[in-house]
Amino acid sequence: MSGRLLTAGMLVLHGAELIVLIFAARVTAGLYAQSGLGGRLPTLLVVAAVLLVGWQTFGLVRGQKSLTVAGLAVQAAMLIAGIAVATQDLEAGSIGIALPTAILAGWGCLARTAREPAGPVRGTRSPALDSDRPILTTGQVDESWRPPPQPAEQNKTAKFALLAATIAVVLAALSAHGGIVFGLVILAVIFVPLERLFPLHPRRVLRQGWRTDLVHYLVNGAALKVGLIAAVIVSGGLLRALVPPPLRVAIASTPSWVQIVAGLAIAAVGDYAGHRAAHEIPLLWRFHRVHHSVREMDWLAANHLHPVDETFIRSAAVLPLYALGFGQVSLGAFVVLISLQAVFIHANVNLNLGPLRWLTATPQFHHWHHARDPRAHNSNFAGEFPLLDAIFGTLYLPAHSWPTHYGLDETEPTGYLRQLAWPLTAGLRHKTLRPAIPASLGS
Repeated sequence: MSGRLLTAGMLVLHGAELIVLIFAARVTAGLYAQSGLGGRLPTLLVVAAVLLVGWQTFGLVRGQKSLTVAGLAVQAAMLIAGIAVATQDLEAGSIGIALPTAILAGWGCLARTAREPAGPVRGTRSPALDSDRPILTTGQVDESWRPPPQPAEQNKTAKFALLAATIAVVLAALSAHGGIVFGLVILAVIFVPLERLFPLHPRRVLRQGWRTDLVHYLVNGAALKVGLIAAVIVSGGLLRALVPPPLRVAIASTPSWVQIVAGLAIAAVGDYAGHRAAHEIPLLWRFHRVHHSVREMDWLAANHLHPVDETFIRSAAVLPLYALGFGQVSLGAFVVLISLQAVFIHANVNLNLGPLRWLTATPQFHHWHHARDPRAHNSNFAGEFPLLDAIFGTLYLPAHSWPTHYGLDETEPTGYLRQLAWPLTAGLRHKTLRPAIPASLGS
């Protein structure tokens, strides 16, 4: 499809979306009036969405080829709202799902037509600043380059203090949530044998950095619970106030299987949007790069996360469920799915799932997300369903190849507490930490 024809189609879709949003504003005001509540805030929010969509339409006329973060948020919110409405009114909900999906797919196609050869990427240096390190492509093995050695610790007292502080943090996490250890044992029993039976890269079970990643697992599990509770307290109530009470009550009364299916779809969209924002927004990328600093992918690397980053992305998935009135069954289903799948897609296993790799996230799919290969940069943001990346124009999934190198040019500090402070320290010293604006997102 030519760029002009695609742009014309997008203008028609955005026009239809504006009509739907105006109609939604009237319906929302009516639902709040029936409940005896003021609906000014939700109506104002819909009006703001109308303005943003109008600005996107104006951008199309000016020749814009990529969707902004604000545009992504609006379209993702509309898609989530469409899924929620579909639990009560399949016909109206289908329109609410199809319209933003078509618009997101259209923006993805526009971005692909305008995409240029990959340049400097998030968290890496440009060739001019990093000429001693070649860019690797699939199948190349660079044996000449090794990460620069960490500076020797001069003060043994400081080293002991860091160790003692780390132990204290771990003990505090275990006291807050003792089930973390049980979960760790279960995951180890499942994934250690898998990685020995079907290894992708030759690797020891206790590879370099495993102790730090173990601390990440033990501490971050408890930190995530605290973070999600704080997110619900801070913003959950406001989001809940934006949802008409009759819709919340109706969703809460739907059968469990409907809530599970719709809840997983909504959480997957929120997770995609949150993850993509963590790559696009410089402040969020400072925290998310902790995860992308991993150079050896395995099941334990899935937990190599900064608590702020993990809380933000998981909140983007969970808060819509809370605001819309979904019950604990759908929330529990998402927690189980994301917990197992997050570990699986990072695992060092060479498993070919055939056609299933297009339906569910696999290690091959997510390993490309962590790859140093420039062709794969800013791709595969979905944590559960690759279909989202296919729709949004960010899918990169070669048939029979895997990346050979992972991570960033920046060297992450060793030790959990240093990594916890890294976004607030190293990010202030290096000018290369701002993520490059990918062609699929724009500015």
